[in-house]
Amino acid sequence: MRVLTFLLLTVFTVGLTYAQDTPSKHAINEKLVLAGDNMHFGYYEKALPSIHWLLQNAPKASSSVYSMAFKALEETAGKVEDTTKKNVLLDSLIIAFRLKEKHFGLTDIEKNKLAFRYFDYFLNNKEKVAEAYPLFHELFESPDEVINNNLVAFMYITNKYHELVKPLSTAEILANYELASRQIASRYFSKNLKLYETYSKYADDQVFKTLNVNEHCQAIKQIATHMTAPDSVYLAKKIVSLTLDSKCGKSEHYLKALNILSRSEPSPGLHKILAQYAAAEGNYALATTHYVKAIELEPVADKRAAIYLSLAEIYFLNNDKTKARASALEAVAADPGQTSVAYSFIGNLYLSSYNDCAERHDRVQDKAVYLVAYDAFEKAGDKKGMEEAAKRFPTREEAFENNLFDGDQIDVDCWIQLSTKLRTRVSN
Repeated sequence: MRVLTFLLLTVFTVGLTYAQDTPSKHAINEKLVLAGDNMHFGYYEKALPSIHWLLQNAPKASSSVYSMAFKALEETAGKVEDTTKKNVLLDSLIIAFRLKEKHFGLTDIEKNKLAFRYFDYFLNNKEKVAEAYPLFHELFESPDEVINNNLVAFMYITNKYHELVKPLSTAEILANYELASRQIASRYFSKNLKLYETYSKYADDQVFKTLNVNEHCQAIKQIATHMTAPDSVYLAKKIVSLTLDSKCGKSEHYLKALNILSRSEPSPGLHKILAQYAAAEGNYALATTHYVKAIELEPVADKRAAIYLSLAEIYFLNNDKTKARASALEAVAADPGQTSVAYSFIGNLYLSSYNDCAERHDRVQDKAVYLVAYDAFEKAGDKKGMEEAAKRFPTREEAFENNLFDGDQIDVDCWIQLSTKLRTRVSN
């Protein structure tokens, strides 16, 4: 192996010094046969001296020499434990590819193999990454010819070029990501979803690793432009996940992604989020639609009760107190554990209904809303609410003027439609 290492260092790393005299065809054929026999039987290390002789003395003799060189060097490197020797072999492998390119040119598949070797063996080598990056760009000029292994490798090389060689612009990083991710989608989405998700995740991780934190939202926007593609559901999931991880906040792309998922893979959680966003924008009708859908989809009673309470809040904000109360009562029916919260909410509905219900000709009747509010707060065990309602009861003087006394039945009309007992307070 010591002799072999010397050969590699002198023949490959210096860059072949060709013999002054052209060797005879007989000598060339003899070396070709010897190298070919050793390769045939898997004696890759034994084949290397003949291959080196051919590359040094007859580099244009046959393109097959280079194919043997690629195989022999890589196989031998795989069996060597010494790091220095392994690196010499792998360096020689790259040089062999470049010599083939010089004398015969490289096929598309050979360019792909060379590119992948840069990724596989030299990802942290500044000099090699600088050579690899333009090669990957050349490959992606004909993206359909790029082998599958290089789809993700391109993003790793992009990251390392940005880190080790020269900072890339955000536009160039995203353009590379676009090239890789579109090929991943077109090849795997409809054929092998598991591979599609795996490859996509690797590409995503690398682009976000390459970009600085302030540019992550721009990357999400780039991804979102393809949510009309066949893989839009997967992209929508990706956008939701990336938005949450990157703390980019709500955006039109995030909302669009949520809506896509709510239609394709509806869940209570998705509809709740969409309802909350709609409510924040004052679109109570849309918020109601999403909460109702969330209730329909939620199988767990206590969670369904919580959604009913959220829906009740929306009805209240939309000034529909009848439906707000009904929704709060549905929450209690779904989960009696929500009794306190629901009846405290109903008490506040009644407490806020004086202007809705007062007819301004009977002060006891007008203040009856505070009596039913007290009843609701009492059911809730809400002492603060009870105290607030009691402060607004009719006074004894007001009751006396109407020939009414504590304990008399009072019917509360308006939207409330309940009966209660009169209670009074001492006038201030």
